[in-house]
Amino acid sequence: MDVEVFARPRFAVLSPYQRRRVAEGALEILERTGVHLNHAGAIELLAGAGARVEPDTTPAGTAGYRVRLPAWLVQQALDSAPRQVVIYDRQGRPAMRLGQGRSYFGANMDAPMLLDPQSGEHRPQEEADDARHARLIDALPHLRFLMSAGFAADRPAHLADRYAARQALLNTSKPVLVITLSRASLEAVHAMAAIIAGGREALRRRPFLLHYSEPISPLLHPDESLAKLLYCAEWEIPLVYTPYLAMGATAPCSLAGALSQACAESLSGLVIHQLAHRGAPFIFGAMPSVMDMHSTVFSYGAPELHLLLAGMSEMAAHFGLPNFGTAGCGDACTFDGQAVLEAALSCTFAALSGADLIHDAGLFGSAQVVLPAMYPVVDEVAGMLEVMLGGIPVGDEDAALDLIDEVGPGGEFLTLEHTLRSFRAFWRPALLDRSGYQAWSLAGKPDFAARVHARLRNLLETHQPAPLPPEVVRELDALARSWEAEA
Repeated sequence: MDVEVFARPRFAVLSPYQRRRVAEGALEILERTGVHLNHAGAIELLAGAGARVEPDTTPAGTAGYRVRLPAWLVQQALDSAPRQVVIYDRQGRPAMRLGQGRSYFGANMDAPMLLDPQSGEHRPQEEADDARHARLIDALPHLRFLMSAGFAADRPAHLADRYAARQALLNTSKPVLVITLSRASLEAVHAMAAIIAGGREALRRRPFLLHYSEPISPLLHPDESLAKLLYCAEWEIPLVYTPYLAMGATAPCSLAGALSQACAESLSGLVIHQLAHRGAPFIFGAMPSVMDMHSTVFSYGAPELHLLLAGMSEMAAHFGLPNFGTAGCGDACTFDGQAVLEAALSCTFAALSGADLIHDAGLFGSAQVVLPAMYPVVDEVAGMLEVMLGGIPVGDEDAALDLIDEVGPGGEFLTLEHTLRSFRAFWRPALLDRSGYQAWSLAGKPDFAARVHARLRNLLETHQPAPLPPEVVRELDALARSWEAEA
């Protein structure tokens, strides 16, 4: 039998030597400099495992402990962490297989502000927007998951993360990655997902809920971040634990230094996570970018960000961990050419680097503004990239040598049964115009923005996500009422 082996387009920004140097730097940071934390449960785990724990005070005056981690302790955590993590959809079907070198793009459904596609005005995000955005993302085939960051200006601030997550869970069958303000909110979101899954153990076996938590750069683990980390370890909720590093502010103005620091911060979370529950699913990564010294913003469109993200993807492969990437985002504050340019370049770079779970599509304005119009744009880019990076199989049937011989010199393939069977496999655009000048002119010369907004309107008018059973919705409603009673 002819075994098909074909290349998938990829690139590398780090040589094997560079990866070793970055890894050695991360291990040296953890063993020589260490990390600061004060969570009693985490301290107990680390001290019991052989880490060096000493009283410490940060330059900001925060009292706690300096924990220095020997390289062998980090290696133990790497040995116990899963190399691959399977994420399911709401129906219990495998949706994403992380750690296999395949890229999955996901959209961020909320932020403090949004650019309303109907009015064209910027305004605060509300709960109804969360629902609409989740439905849009559910409708777009190449956006494989969505992320809820917890913004709903019309809800109490301490409950907004729960209401945003609720709308995500109600309005998509796709996996949902949530950010919560506290462990209590994480528990509430976990309870919602468990109701949908048919119990906590069913959700543990086939997780469609993921959680995001983060250390604070440089090298500090807040109590609340660790509380959520430990809860995720206990219930085997797939955890993304990634720092945000701004070079020149919370990381050195050094690409290699920022990479080593980012690895150290994520790996130190991994050690605590695996000490709490060996084998619990953990997703490695970081957001290392520049602090723009003109505006003092953390840039989401900087080329250094995407270069370093590619480096982090390679370091994840070096450590044998699934990777959290970022793309489809940028610094543009409105739907314009800058937004499309930033999204397309970042998506291409992320996919070529082999990042697994690629988040933040639609998040712009340096992470302050959601641009819903960018959801279908990134979906279009992701669909193209699936084809462009899918490789070229060259088996006997693919070679089509008999067909070429049958047609011969000067013949044509248009009327062949093979063409009729095969052409539908080609990628077809939903937004890009291939009609040619005359057809485009006769259609009224619609520009790209008009096509995007027409697709948005159509999806919102026609797409309905798979509904949850009425009894499940009633349970979720009762749970939401209990949150208000807590306050």
